[in-house]
Amino acid sequence: MNKVLRKRLPRDLKSNFMRYLALTLLIVMGMYIVISVVGAADSIIDGTDEKCISNKCEDGEFSVFIPLTDDQIAKIEKKGCTLEKEFSMDIDIKDGKTLRVMEKRQKVNLIDLDEGRLADKKGEMVIEKRFAEVNGYKVGDSITVSGSELEIVGIGSVPDYDLPVKNIADTAAESEGFGLAFVDDSQYTEMCENNSQAAEEYTYAYLLNGKLSDEKLKSMIKDFSFDYNAVEDKFFQETIEDTIGKKDDLLEGIADLRSGAEELNDGIKELDENSSELTDGAEEIFDGFISQANSSLAAMGVNKTLKADNYGKTLDELYSQTKSEDIKSLKTSLDGIKEYLDGTKEYADGVKDAADGSKELYDGVTDLDKETNDVIDELFDYEIDNLTTFIKAEDNPRIKGAAADVLIHKQAGIVAGVIVMILFTYVISVFVIHQIQKESSVIGAMYALGVKKRDLLKHYITLPTVICFIGGIIGTLVAMTPIGVQYQMQDSYNYFSIPKISTSIPPYLLVYSIIMPPVVSAIVNYLVINKRLSQTALSLIKDEQKVTDVKKINLKSKNFITTFKIRQMIREARTGLTVVFAMLISLLIFMIGLNCYVLCDNVKKETKADTKYEYMYTLKYPEKEVPEGGEAVYTKSLSKTYLDYTLDVMIMGIDDNNKYFDCETVSGKSSIVMSKSVQQKYGLSVGDKLILTDSANEMDYAFTINGIADYSAGLTVFMDIDSMRELFGQDDDYYNAVLSDKELDIDSGRIYSITTKDDINRTADVFLELLMPLVQMLTSVAVVIFFVVMYLMMNVMIDRAGFGISLIKIFGFRVKEIRKLYLNGNMYIVAIGAVICIPLSKLIADLIYPWMIANTSCGMNMKFPWYLYAGIFAGIMVIYLIINALLVNKLKKVSPVEVLKNRE
Repeated sequence: MNKVLRKRLPRDLKSNFMRYLALTLLIVMGMYIVISVVGAADSIIDGTDEKCISNKCEDGEFSVFIPLTDDQIAKIEKKGCTLEKEFSMDIDIKDGKTLRVMEKRQKVNLIDLDEGRLADKKGEMVIEKRFAEVNGYKVGDSITVSGSELEIVGIGSVPDYDLPVKNIADTAAESEGFGLAFVDDSQYTEMCENNSQAAEEYTYAYLLNGKLSDEKLKSMIKDFSFDYNAVEDKFFQETIEDTIGKKDDLLEGIADLRSGAEELNDGIKELDENSSELTDGAEEIFDGFISQANSSLAAMGVNKTLKADNYGKTLDELYSQTKSEDIKSLKTSLDGIKEYLDGTKEYADGVKDAADGSKELYDGVTDLDKETNDVIDELFDYEIDNLTTFIKAEDNPRIKGAAADVLIHKQAGIVAGVIVMILFTYVISVFVIHQIQKESSVIGAMYALGVKKRDLLKHYITLPTVICFIGGIIGTLVAMTPIGVQYQMQDSYNYFSIPKISTSIPPYLLVYSIIMPPVVSAIVNYLVINKRLSQTALSLIKDEQKVTDVKKINLKSKNFITTFKIRQMIREARTGLTVVFAMLISLLIFMIGLNCYVLCDNVKKETKADTKYEYMYTLKYPEKEVPEGGEAVYTKSLSKTYLDYTLDVMIMGIDDNNKYFDCETVSGKSSIVMSKSVQQKYGLSVGDKLILTDSANEMDYAFTINGIADYSAGLTVFMDIDSMRELFGQDDDYYNAVLSDKELDIDSGRIYSITTKDDINRTADVFLELLMPLVQMLTSVAVVIFFVVMYLMMNVMIDRAGFGISLIKIFGFRVKEIRKLYLNGNMYIVAIGAVICIPLSKLIADLIYPWMIANTSCGMNMKFPWYLYAGIFAGIMVIYLIINALLVNKLKKVSPVEVLKNRE
């Protein structure tokens, strides 16, 4: 009997060929979309990881004002850390393009060549591949750099410039205008000597080798001795003059004060020591005058003795008695001498007090001098060391930028895979149920003839399981062709500077695409067939169906065709619901793709509309006065996590009258106004708290949201600039960026980066271009899946109604009339289902989409214009009409003989 059952398999395949073909196509498309999208993402992620290991990608990098000494390098390497000197110069070549020239690497961030060889002598160079591709350079071409004509001997990439941006803060790569060049050390030295215009940047890459931590390495570098006066950058020296210079002036002033206090103390001390001699002399003079006065009185015959304490009283008495002018003159002379003596004593007492005061002054200034360092450190919180930047690899957007970018592809593919598997499982169940019902009498007859239940189960499970297995293999193979994984990977190659990566399908994807479809098919078939075979052989032979109450439904319409179509829709409610469910699942895949497009398009439009300035200058060394025509702002980048991803949030301090932002800030160190993009990303409202993290200083800042700004370019919050300066400890006039509607005359040495409106517009366009292949794949595959499922389900409807169709053909109904009865009624199911499923699928897609793009720093505006909804509805109806037209041929093939075959 098993042999007989095996012979039925080819006949079953032939009789249901189109149905099995559609089922196979459904599986192929589902597996294709999952394998190609997720496989490409995994290939990029795993490939870049492997290349990073083989090319010794850095653990981090740091830049310094002046190169480290040999002794400092030796101290670092003694700790087990590997250092690679990556000094560079940005040199302008023709047509405004810039090459960042470096020496070829020896130990870290090795060059991965796509073609050619490394530069081994003067006159040769290797250029970065994206710059070469965009500008059409090939091995053997020459480029004039800094007056020297260099031959391109190799084209490749380096792992620390996976995202080839000029500045780490840049949002998008401009490979047409910026690239890398690697030359021999002798060539680099010659270019440094001959090029006085380009400033050399002193950067080191490091590998920790598990011997040191990033924090300890950073601390070591900061602790190295650093003579900031040796830095040749004049703008750096201006900054030093404004900061450390003030500190030095204060220290010198205190030193001068101490020196002066010391001189004053010594002088007054010496004067005090000699003042006793002065008073003694004055007393001797006074005593001499008293003695002379006594002699004069004796000569006048006056018998009186004058003393220092009674001369005045004695002489006054004598004058009153004699009225002698000589006595009066004598008293006047003695009073003058006495006044001199008293003044001398007062002077001596004053000198003594001054000596005590100068001693106290000197002691106080000495104490001040001793405490000066602590006072200065508190007043001047400037930590001047040789380190300018220190960036760990995981915080560097240039490293593994392609892997981070394809995460959204992988997540979209995984979501689509789950959806496809749900749809596939449901379609299989409906298909199997119909197949068993169609062959119920055959199954019953074989059951009655003694065929075992397990043999029947094996028979009916075999064909759909094999079909699913074949479909999974075909889908996997198609995904591995150039139109699959390689096609999806091309997006990364067209934007990121990554080496050639071999495509690979992870084992879990092979299990999903090859093993899962037949396993699901076998399980679904087993459950359905086992339930059906639980009936008696007689009930199977008679094809007993569950009695429905369709006929009992009271329909008031007197139109026969309308009444018939309604009853037919009720009879086929299960299949109709399958069509609606398939529509929902297909629309969900379609909406995910469309959300990608709409989100990128909205970001593009909003970014262009909200960027009202023409130039944004980010400054390393701001001038004291804001350049004429510029608007000063203070920017600081903090971070906030979103679904386990750390995203940068820009705080922008602005004045109330800033003409480039329609935003009213509020004074206060904890008050901010958030942009629409922050509101959409984090789901915040006015009055909520927003906590941002300064990871470099390990600090959290809690802000209260006081408003929402109509601004969507990046994750940005706005703050009163004076409050922001106070919060972050900056001077009252500090700023680090300038906005302008025209090009400003700012010395290039002061500028960190320049962002123009054209740059921002190009960046906004880039992301849409990057995601378009994913959008096209998701939407097109969703359409195909919906078409196939609807065709299968409507085909099932006709098969199930075969007896009725053959019967009314006997009654003389024409194909056109039969079409109205059995097909046109489905239009209402499809139309009503579309009206329900379109907004429902959009709602579900909007709920899961934030998880898919959790790693992107942008808003979440996924609002559709009304015409997109109308277009989707129209597209569904067009697909229905096409399938309806195709199934007319199916109606024509139904024969009246069907009535005789199924009579009791």
